[in-house]
Amino acid sequence: MEPRIENQKCVTLANSKVQILLQDLNLVTEQLKKEKAYSEALKQEYLVELEALVAERTQELHTANLNLRMQMAERRKAEEQLYFEAHHDALTKLPNRAMFSDRLSYAIRHLKRHPNQRFAVLFIDLDRFKMINDTLGHHAGDLFLVEIANRLRSCVRDNDVLARLGGDEFVILLDSLKSDDAEEVASRIISSIEKPYVIESNTLYSNASIGIALCNQHYKNADEILRDADAAMYQAKSLGRGRYVFFDDSMREKLIATMTLEQELRIAIEKEQFELHYQKISDLSSSKIIGFEALLRWKHPSKGLLTPSEFLYLAEETGIILMIETWVVQEVARQLQILQNVAEYEHTFIAINLSGRHLKQVNQLNKLITLIKEQAFEPHRLILEFNESAFSQHEELSLKGLRKLKSIGVKLALDDYASGVSSFSFLHSYPFEFIKLDRGFIGTLKNSDKNLPLVKALHDLGEQYGYRLVAEGIETEDVRQKLHSVGCDFGQGYHISKPEKLEVRSPTSQDKSCA
Repeated sequence: MEPRIENQKCVTLANSKVQILLQDLNLVTEQLKKEKAYSEALKQEYLVELEALVAERTQELHTANLNLRMQMAERRKAEEQLYFEAHHDALTKLPNRAMFSDRLSYAIRHLKRHPNQRFAVLFIDLDRFKMINDTLGHHAGDLFLVEIANRLRSCVRDNDVLARLGGDEFVILLDSLKSDDAEEVASRIISSIEKPYVIESNTLYSNASIGIALCNQHYKNADEILRDADAAMYQAKSLGRGRYVFFDDSMREKLIATMTLEQELRIAIEKEQFELHYQKISDLSSSKIIGFEALLRWKHPSKGLLTPSEFLYLAEETGIILMIETWVVQEVARQLQILQNVAEYEHTFIAINLSGRHLKQVNQLNKLITLIKEQAFEPHRLILEFNESAFSQHEELSLKGLRKLKSIGVKLALDDYASGVSSFSFLHSYPFEFIKLDRGFIGTLKNSDKNLPLVKALHDLGEQYGYRLVAEGIETEDVRQKLHSVGCDFGQGYHISKPEKLEVRSPTSQDKSCA
């Protein structure tokens, strides 16, 4: 029995242990379930947080992408604006020189590949723009240029390139040119530009001078064809404005000659190649010499002695005239110092002809006044001559300048009077002591007396207005006597004396000459 009891005890003990194990297993199972539920809850919570984070990051990326696209669009817009500003004129919104040169360079390259293609460049310059700008102001000038641009747009085709180079200069590239396209476009432009403009209640008028350069295989770059079109434009202006001219090789030769002459003029100033020749001015009643007119001559190293008609136009155009006239004033001052020590000439005067720039530019007028004051001579012995072109556009400014010159003691003369349509106002409104009758007008007296009454009338007016008459270009004794008979005071010309270097003997010096 004892073994059986023992076995039962073992079984009971085993069952007890099994129960304990089952209980432990259940506890573990429950714990696993709890941990699994907790893990599942954590997983769900993590998934929710992850989804929220992903949504947040996605939104951030979307916003960043949107901002990036906006920045890229703004950058593209800014780049486009910069490109536009770099290649277009700010005022008229037309292509500028850089863009036009680029298009023209492409046309030249295209021509080399396709020789049958034709194009032309029109160089357009407006007449009287500077006067509009100076008179009405820059705002009105800008409005005028915008209107010009609009009119030019209407004159060209869609495939043509219209550009503004600057100021009042415009250019057109006529592409795919037919036989007479250039003439037709140029004519349309001239007709359009000459119509009246209403700018700020002012009615204005202008004209266009156009130079046309046709495509040619010898052109290597845009600058060359622009240069030739520009030269043709200047030829159009010289022929009377409001017209077009085609470029030809003779213009290039003339342009080269002009450039060479300008270089030689500057060298002439540096190397003192100028000299003055003096033509006597006499009293027609007594034949006494009362003064001289100093006439400029250029001792050109290869062309010999040149008169002003051969170079002064270029000196005036380039501004070199101001440097030349500074030398003339100094040289005449030196000569007057010599003459005041010579009994025969101690009361004589010397007249010089000056550019109208001195009257139109205040700073230049002040320089001239300072220059004259610095010289050691009596100012009343210097006569400054100006022709009518000096007063044609800026009468009030010129009149003010003349009065300022007169205030320092010099005398004033109106040169070349009666050379064309001369204004009567110059006789009584301007402070001239001398009115010089044009040599062409005096030349008519050789074969006709019909202008003698006019000379007498001018002399009689001179007694009232305070000026004296001087006749230029007296070539015969008959003309001298005619002028004297109607009261003309003074005269000069080949009959009285030819221009020559002035040689005088001073009591305190050797023979001196004005060179």
